[in-house]
Amino acid sequence: MLIEIGIKNFVLIEELRLELDPGLNVLTGETGAGKSIVLDAVGLLLGERFQSEQVRQGAERASIDGTFTAPPQKAFQLWWKERGFDKADTIVIRREGYPDGRSKAYLNDQPVTLATLQDLGSYLVDVHGQNEHQHVLKPSVQLALLDRLGGLEEKREAIEPLYHAWKRLLEQKNAKTLSEEERLQRVDVYTFQLGEIDKAKLKPGEEEELTARLPELKNTGKLQELAHSAYGSLYLDEGAALERLGQAQKAFEALAALAPSVVPLSQEVLEAKTRLEEAAHSLHAMVDRWQADPAALEDCLNRLDIISKLKKKYGASVDAVLAHAEQLRGELSRLENADAFRAELEKNLENARAALVHACEELSAKRKRAAKDLGTAVLDELGGLGFKQANFRCRVEPLPEPSASGRDHVAFEWSPNVGEGTALLKDIASGGEMSRVMLALKTVLAQADVIPSLIFDEIDAGVGGITAQAVGKKLKNLSKHYQILCVSHLPQIASCASAHFQVSKRVSKSRTFAVVERLQSGERVEELARLLGSQVTPTSVQHAKELLAQNQ
Repeated sequence: MLIEIGIKNFVLIEELRLELDPGLNVLTGETGAGKSIVLDAVGLLLGERFQSEQVRQGAERASIDGTFTAPPQKAFQLWWKERGFDKADTIVIRREGYPDGRSKAYLNDQPVTLATLQDLGSYLVDVHGQNEHQHVLKPSVQLALLDRLGGLEEKREAIEPLYHAWKRLLEQKNAKTLSEEERLQRVDVYTFQLGEIDKAKLKPGEEEELTARLPELKNTGKLQELAHSAYGSLYLDEGAALERLGQAQKAFEALAALAPSVVPLSQEVLEAKTRLEEAAHSLHAMVDRWQADPAALEDCLNRLDIISKLKKKYGASVDAVLAHAEQLRGELSRLENADAFRAELEKNLENARAALVHACEELSAKRKRAAKDLGTAVLDELGGLGFKQANFRCRVEPLPEPSASGRDHVAFEWSPNVGEGTALLKDIASGGEMSRVMLALKTVLAQADVIPSLIFDEIDAGVGGITAQAVGKKLKNLSKHYQILCVSHLPQIASCASAHFQVSKRVSKSRTFAVVERLQSGERVEELARLLGSQVTPTSVQHAKELLAQNQ
């Protein structure tokens, strides 16, 4: 939902900040007053290109900012997270334009591309009437809306894993389609590679063990010298550490006999002496291991060399090389038993496709029933919007092959006149027709669609009287599910608004300004009276009051 929009130095608007209502917001005003300027500003927030002439004459730059509530749907949350934004309750979009044609775009104060804003816009606002941002006209969106309307989302989601399982098997089949010559060549290559790995008889952790042992084999003389020195200092030499520690222990025992509080300290000294004796004995035992052994050193170096060569060929570690060997064994088994494997793969592929096709057929049957219900419901809505003889249908046709969303192509088709065949809605509907068709669609799909805000421009083109009243009522009802921003010339529609804004032009110091003001009750009556006739009269004022009372 669009909470607030700020506009500065944009076309005729010097500075404006509008707080929008969650329900039906209507903009009215004289022809040429600048009603479209506000919609153009929203369009820029949704990723349209800034034009240099949109910067108010004499200004260094134009700026527009909009604050939106963050949509709750999972698709948006995933989109938002993938682009590195922190979770937020509100979204702030800001655009800046300059007289030389440059422009900048920001999303929560981070620079972004227009493509990013266009993607984001598909989650925030649906614009109808100018064939821009028409989310509902996309075939993929029509398919998703039909599924939501028919309660078919779970069945659609169940098809996706079936489709991917079938595709994986199909890829395996294509990958395993080899000539006999290619098969034998691969058997030879894999047999050689596996033999080379098996011959080495690698063991997990072997490289680490050899790497740790190598410095000992290379430095036996130095190790012995240091070990003897350390052992002497601890145990053998006159005044060795253990000898002095033994003396200290006896002194502590004597102290403890006289002062019981020293007993814990005496125990600690005894434990330290015991650990030091164990260390000395362990060091003495290791000296025998550090004998010069050229053969052992050469074996260690050779073994590490073998491991290094295998790692360069087959993996970054011994574990990776061993894992590669297991893969080779499996691949060799498949190649050597190609006929049996191919037969099994064909059977699995056939079963996977059968399961997928069956699920697609079930979903298609339900989609066709839902499409018929949708067509009937939209026609009922269109009848009250001035299209008594129009035709609308949701066509469901099979695709050549299954997809992750089923095997159907969905298209909304339309014909405004009796006796004419239907064609794609996006191809033949005029701006005014499109707005009213979208109003009918949105009314039917109100519980299924997830875009929070709608903009209707030129929705009242070619309508009046009873039809205008019907359009206003439908907009009011639709605003229970969406926030709506609508530009209108009709009092029947404006009187249904929960927030009524008047756009007017004013001249000050030889400059023209567009001003947008939210009307209060008395001001609304006067504006509705103006919309009812060229002059405000007691009769038109009374009629305006009646309209307002009737539609609020």
